[in-house]
Amino acid sequence: MLVWLARVSAVGAWAVLSVAIVWAFGLGGGTRQPLTTIDTLGRIGIGLLWLRVAALWAAKAARMWNRRKRRRVSLSKDLAPLRFRVPMTFDATPWVWVRLAAVLLLLPFAAALPGALQEMDGGEDVRALKYAGAVLSTATVVGVTDAEAVEDSDGVLNHYDSDLELVLPDGSRITAWGADTYEEPRTDERVQVLWAPSAPRLNPMVRTSDLSRHVDTGTTIGGMRLFLLLFFGVFFVCFVVPLSVAAEADQLHDLAWRPLAQTALPALATLLFLWIRPLLTGVGAGDLESVLPAVFGGFAIPLLFLYIGLALRALLD
Repeated sequence: MLVWLARVSAVGAWAVLSVAIVWAFGLGGGTRQPLTTIDTLGRIGIGLLWLRVAALWAAKAARMWNRRKRRRVSLSKDLAPLRFRVPMTFDATPWVWVRLAAVLLLLPFAAALPGALQEMDGGEDVRALKYAGAVLSTATVVGVTDAEAVEDSDGVLNHYDSDLELVLPDGSRITAWGADTYEEPRTDERVQVLWAPSAPRLNPMVRTSDLSRHVDTGTTIGGMRLFLLLFFGVFFVCFVVPLSVAAEADQLHDLAWRPLAQTALPALATLLFLWIRPLLTGVGAGDLESVLPAVFGGFAIPLLFLYIGLALRALLD
């Protein structure tokens, strides 16, 4: 019973987390937070991981109890301590490699997830506009104030920062404070502006970057997301796959049923989930000091160390 509980919860956790991770990875920049469904799926998946570990520990406790009981009632001195091995029924060698491949395929998506969520989030100003129903319009500049050239550290002109008074196609006027443009803005020029008709108090945005992605609610895997996915894919292929493949199937199989080694997975998954949860809920995501390390590879490092450690444990067994 406990063995089957461990198996079912493992499959359920992988399925739920796969849906949550891949779904969140492809979210368009116009998606509003909170991402309630993905947050719920993440909690369910991690809960199933903990259920699997609880079943493994309970199975180990039951084995130890039965072993002591057998020793008490046995009259034979030849009863040697038995090392528990889960029968290979339903766990033949091909299935061991299928399970390993399923997990390894998910790792690059998980490692790249914080970067994808941060790109979808867009920052505090974009988040507020999206929550209020952001739209993208082409407006005409009718007034320019405080235009200032912004240069980089080498003295090269980067962009112009100014306050723009804009007229929208319907004739209404809005003011974009701190607008960024490549060229010095002039009246009668046309610019793209991201704004919220239902919340005129929110500052409209004029940026040199592509604002259209902040109203796109479709699925996307291009740009930075694709780069991160490929980068972390190569990373795990180079460091984790060789060690995992070097171990024999029965070694990997035994490791999968050792409760102490397997406890590390839900523990790490819980910590990582809490780390990026502000990007799912939109609460606390403005605290860049807590989120940005995850975006720039910090999320992948503990995953790499965990699976290298598990692979070495199986290989050296």
